[in-house]
Amino acid sequence: MRSLFLRFFVSFWLVIGIIMGAAAASGFWYAEQVREAIDDFDVSDSLTTANSALQSNGRAGLTRWLRDFPETRGITLYVIDDAGNDLLDRPISSGIERAYRRHREFIRSHDPRRADPRIVRRVRQLPHIIAANGDMYTFFVSTSRISEAIWGATDIRMLVLLFALLVSGFVSYMLAMAIARPVRKLRDATVSLADGNLQSRVADSIGKRRDEFGLLASDFDSMAAKLQRAAEQQTELSRNISHELRSPLARMRVAVELARRKAGELPEFERLEVEAERLDSLIGQILAYTKLETDSNLRAVQVDLSDVINEVAENVNFECKADGANGVSVLAEVAAGIQITGYHDVLLSAVENIVRNAVRHSPPNGVVRIELGSIDADASIRITDDGPGVRPEDIPELFNPFYRTRSSAEADPAGGTGLGLAIARRAVELHGGQVAARNRDGGGLSVLITLPVG
Repeated sequence: MRSLFLRFFVSFWLVIGIIMGAAAASGFWYAEQVREAIDDFDVSDSLTTANSALQSNGRAGLTRWLRDFPETRGITLYVIDDAGNDLLDRPISSGIERAYRRHREFIRSHDPRRADPRIVRRVRQLPHIIAANGDMYTFFVSTSRISEAIWGATDIRMLVLLFALLVSGFVSYMLAMAIARPVRKLRDATVSLADGNLQSRVADSIGKRRDEFGLLASDFDSMAAKLQRAAEQQTELSRNISHELRSPLARMRVAVELARRKAGELPEFERLEVEAERLDSLIGQILAYTKLETDSNLRAVQVDLSDVINEVAENVNFECKADGANGVSVLAEVAAGIQITGYHDVLLSAVENIVRNAVRHSPPNGVVRIELGSIDADASIRITDDGPGVRPEDIPELFNPFYRTRSSAEADPAGGTGLGLAIARRAVELHGGQVAARNRDGGGLSVLITLPVG
């Protein structure tokens, strides 16, 4: 069925039709059983034997006869005394009570001396017998619940209800599965797409359906394909622009050097050199980020994380001394023997970018610590500094490309580009790990990298 609407409509319509048909069939069958039971019952024979028991042993004999009366399918025999009570003390329905009351009124109002027209003959409404002492016992033949006559205590209405529940439950389960399964697959694909997996598709699982979910799956795949093409074009554009900028930048630096030789040292030349260095660093970071996004030639090897941490500490400490970073130092606390399968240079760049960011925001003579350890079954690298930390609302954005906190931008407008932490996150994700930042209780920022071992 191609339409989900038609599937719902036909399913509910069939459930209602089946239940109504079952109820009608059971009602017709019940009526037929009652009719057959009444036709098969002969009350005259019962009156004869009951009267013999009454005349022989009185009320007690009639009561024993009624108690021993053979069960007849679909028929219940009541014997009611003058007080309107059944001899076996069984509860009397309101219908039997009304019939008995009309019968008694008929007896009281009937005058045997009254002459009726020949074409009219008064008939007793209910059969009765009279004891020797004048007590009258009225017989009332009632149709018992046919289900009790056939199946004992089981009520046929419960069977019909059970049948309705089974049918409706089965149809509801099938409809729920028809809805839940594609919705679950679409949700999984949406979460995967939001996590950055632009190759997520649902056509293989639900795209072949011909209902509304199939159309939605086709639209989802089309949207995902367009997003993937847009991301690839953006990455390609960034890489191409960065490559194209390298050549004029190199020519500009050569021109500045030539002009400096001719005109001598001028402050403007120094400013041009600084800006060229910043532009070259930005281009290098853009190329590094796009390489992590698209490079499929990386080959994983066994990487000793202690070697990576020690190399980062050595490199950044050397840079701090060369650049005069207000006496900031990097201290490595390494647990030996932790190895992962990954890419040495990529991990080195990731940790270096985070450590350089920590050094940049550390106070004079501060210490940046790199701690290598483990959390559960994962390797952990924690980088902490003694700086001012960041605002809580900035923490979720720290690892987004080109994001700089307001305090960082105000303190150093010509500072970083906001790509270092984004490169670090992409490098960690490339290893199947996670990176997160939080403010320390004693001040400063703590960045935790977790990497799966194996």
